[in-house]
Amino acid sequence: MIKHLPLFFCFFFILPVLYGQSSGAPLEELDNAVKGTALDIGNRLSAGPVQKIVIGQWLYRNGVPSFSLYWASQLTEELTNLPGRSFTLLPSDSPGADLVISGEIIEVAGIVRVYTRILRTGDRAIAAGLHSDFIRTENLIQMLSDGGSGISVSVPWDFYETDSWGNPLTVEIAAGEDGPLINRTIHSSGDRDYFLLLPDKDGVLRMETTGDMDTVMEFFDANANAEAILEEDDDGGANGNARIRYQVAAGGRYIAQVRGYSDETGVYGFRAFFTGQSSVFPDEYEGDDDFSSAKTITIGTSQQHNFHSNDDVDWVKFEVNQAGRYTIRARGINTARLDTFINLYDSNQDWIDEDDDGGESLDSRLAVNLPSGSYYLEVGCLDDELDEAAYTITVQTDGLD
Repeated sequence: MIKHLPLFFCFFFILPVLYGQSSGAPLEELDNAVKGTALDIGNRLSAGPVQKIVIGQWLYRNGVPSFSLYWASQLTEELTNLPGRSFTLLPSDSPGADLVISGEIIEVAGIVRVYTRILRTGDRAIAAGLHSDFIRTENLIQMLSDGGSGISVSVPWDFYETDSWGNPLTVEIAAGEDGPLINRTIHSSGDRDYFLLLPDKDGVLRMETTGDMDTVMEFFDANANAEAILEEDDDGGANGNARIRYQVAAGGRYIAQVRGYSDETGVYGFRAFFTGQSSVFPDEYEGDDDFSSAKTITIGTSQQHNFHSNDDVDWVKFEVNQAGRYTIRARGINTARLDTFINLYDSNQDWIDEDDDGGESLDSRLAVNLPSGSYYLEVGCLDDELDEAAYTITVQTDGLD
């Protein structure tokens, strides 16, 4: 929320004016306050270069009542019509803004105080701050307590709004998972958060959300467009959180987009770091995510695959040329416990058999009599906190008929 902004100021100014609203003309007092705010903003910005501005929201008790909507709309009008203005005012959802004007509203000691702050989008520092005070009246409280004609929200805008594809938040990529966590909110069903990642080396990048919110993440090449998804995930992390791993290149530009699942709103954390692993994702068999894309394995040999999340599933197919008893194993590599499972199907996708913990240390081991024909294996992992893990799948002949 805005009240948690860092206390760094390029410059700071206030409007120490108390507006005593009469019960019959609350909008006149509001209009005068907004007009003064707009003039001060214009004077401050006139001394610098021409900048692009967007107007955000003014939160009151984590919501946006009609008072806030009126304040934002009136300020937009005053700034647009300001004579000789030295800035460009953009629609709220436009990319490329240099400054965001937003704020919050609080009540204290019979006074309603409206804080207005100008934030630099480049480094999120506060460029200026001011406030206006109003005597708490019945009309004013009604404007604060209604739902803003149905537009009220239960989750506040976070400090990094308004971000977009054209104005993403640049994220520091950590060397490990103990790196910094960025706290964000999805404040409405249409809210999307955008994170720009600029790796300085080749490696496996892991991006994930944390918290109790069910998130969905999409990963893009920032030099392409928002339609070219490189990877996406829903529940790859713990407790409904999203998690993506991707082999990135030094000097590349990537964007991770986060939203709530099924229009869910709430609070979450985001972080990105290199896993320290040597290009284990994607493995040479990656793309084997369904029945039709199963990779062929020869009986008597083994293949190494990698689980890149707990919901990653690999498909393998093999040919039985002579009826007999066969043993299929999925075993973790360099881990004491990797909880794998196996489902066996025939060529018509009819299920035959399964195994979960038939091997050692939660590995899977399935022994089954098979006639000649084509067979398919679905191999997955049941570890909720899985951090990318390698395993081998083998098919051996125990005895032929």
